[in-house]
Amino acid sequence: MIQLTPQDLPVGQPLPWSLLDGQGNLMLGSGSIIPDARDLALVFCHGEVCRPDDMPEAGNEPDVQSGSRLSSGPLGLQVGTLLHVKTPGDKSRAAASRLIGFVDQGLFITWPTLGGRDLTLQAGEPLLLRGFSGHAIHSFTSTITAVCRSPFRYLVLSAPAEAEQMPVRSATRVPTRLAAYLVENAEGGAQGVQGADVDEHVSAGLARLGLLSDLSTGGALVQTSSPAPAVGSKVRLRFQLRTASLDAEVTIDGSVRSAPSAQDDAEFPAFGVAFDALGERELTLLQCFIYEQLLANTRMQV
Repeated sequence: MIQLTPQDLPVGQPLPWSLLDGQGNLMLGSGSIIPDARDLALVFCHGEVCRPDDMPEAGNEPDVQSGSRLSSGPLGLQVGTLLHVKTPGDKSRAAASRLIGFVDQGLFITWPTLGGRDLTLQAGEPLLLRGFSGHAIHSFTSTITAVCRSPFRYLVLSAPAEAEQMPVRSATRVPTRLAAYLVENAEGGAQGVQGADVDEHVSAGLARLGLLSDLSTGGALVQTSSPAPAVGSKVRLRFQLRTASLDAEVTIDGSVRSAPSAQDDAEFPAFGVAFDALGERELTLLQCFIYEQLLANTRMQV
């Protein structure tokens, strides 16, 4: 990743790259517009902002439809799913990998890395793995059946064994730094704002940029560079989520449920938004994102 400064980003113009936080998590997608200088300051107010250093050439970007579905493999895990990997008895933090394919219930995964370093592994070794299927976190064991180094480094694993399923709590919240467009419609309610109108509001300078934090399937904490909406106001939020290596745009309606407190940042006030009933697509994407964040920030039991 390449670290950015506020001077590197255009205000009022489409971004030439996606913005990432210091851990590589997506903040704002390429082509998005930062409306003004105060919104730019908000983007940088909680830490580093970076861009990918492996930018695709124009015309070579992957063509992925937002509604497309990925193939599911053993235990319902999708290609691209984040996996946590460690060897039995290892008490350190789990390494990160991705599911890249499956055949006859066996798995193909990227070479596990920890802190930017590849794990030292060989054929025949047992592994402990954990991943989120969209409905549950699955823990299981597999054995390395082949170590492959061409055309890139990856592992072939045996079919999952000793699988356990962890119940999913719908109210689980995770800290984030997701930038979102916010459209407020205090009188008619955000339900009357069509998805295409969010772009029109951005172009007209009427959409505000906010940062989402403490995100759950039920709501989020939103921080903006302008005064918070009144409690009870209807709002529409549009943001991008990266789940299973796929970027998807999400538009969610909600209501403002809490106002800033006296202890909040006066320059960038924060307020709570409760989401309205979510569609199946939005609910699944939020669940996958939340549990990928949990996998990335928790230790795996030996």
